[in-house]
Amino acid sequence: MLTGFSHVGFTVADVEAATAFYRKVFDAEPEVRRVYDAPYTSEQIGYADARLDIALFRIPGSDALLELIQYLNPAGVPVDLETKNPGTAHVCLTTDDLDAEHARLAGLGAASRSAGPVRITSGPNEGRRVAYFRDPQGLTLEVLEIS
Repeated sequence: MLTGFSHVGFTVADVEAATAFYRKVFDAEPEVRRVYDAPYTSEQIGYADARLDIALFRIPGSDALLELIQYLNPAGVPVDLETKNPGTAHVCLTTDDLDAEHARLAGLGAASRSAGPVRITSGPNEGRRVAYFRDPQGLTLEVLEIS
């Protein structure tokens, strides 16, 4: 039986750059920052001689972790990260001041997908505001205002 949620992981092209960005987003150092190349890593992920450079951040206000992974071996090839494409994902963070967070993330180099926060007009989050961003690696961040 499943008992909870641990983390969400994204493969990135440049873990150093991704780490620098999320260090600013979360105003924190990664809890883990190292290369994984033990034999169990290859066995776990199914690639011989795997070397993964990983940064693991705790998402503020939660027990959840964000894992950023760069495959050093085998090296991957970029994929189309458009949110409409099957297989892509995003992470949703919450804030109590979306205007301030929207400006802050834009100032850190995240590209907003809209001119500003958008009011949700139906569904379980009706009345709240939300914004989608692309981080410098192309990953999608959703920020939901909870007040």
